[in-house]
Amino acid sequence: MEKPDFLSDAEWSYVQEQTASLERIRSDGKADVADYLANPDGRAGGKGPSGLPTLLLTTKGRKSGTPRTVALVFLQDGEDMVVVASLAGYDQHPAWYLNLQADPKCWVQRDRQRTAAVARVASDVERRDLWPRLNAVLPLWGHFQSGTDRPFPIVILSPTGDA
Repeated sequence: MEKPDFLSDAEWSYVQEQTASLERIRSDGKADVADYLANPDGRAGGKGPSGLPTLLLTTKGRKSGTPRTVALVFLQDGEDMVVVASLAGYDQHPAWYLNLQADPKCWVQRDRQRTAAVARVASDVERRDLWPRLNAVLPLWGHFQSGTDRPFPIVILSPTGDA
């Protein structure tokens, strides 16, 4: 994959290092969750290490039935939160997305606020509206999408009450 124009050589090198393997992505993901839980204040507003609005999504493992938590960049859309199942452009869906396909009930944590939610994939009309807004939050999503034939699912998380 070629370097996008919006990244410096150093930034692109960092992205390549961070996304070099699924094992690296998973390992870094676990560290991101631990960091978020240790210091959640301001993360939903982009005040964490990445500078991007981040939430924690907890799903029920489709095979194990045990809770699985990931840190995800998101777009706030009214009461809903919108996430992208990009997996850094790999040709497979992320596990959290497959878990939501099996059971759309989930939990979302923004900063210290934990909420029960239900997930659904955006309709084609919603996708057309959301994709440019999502790319404004994280332009790498568009770049990663251009490198795979797998359409990235856009997932809408709608709060259903306190967790």
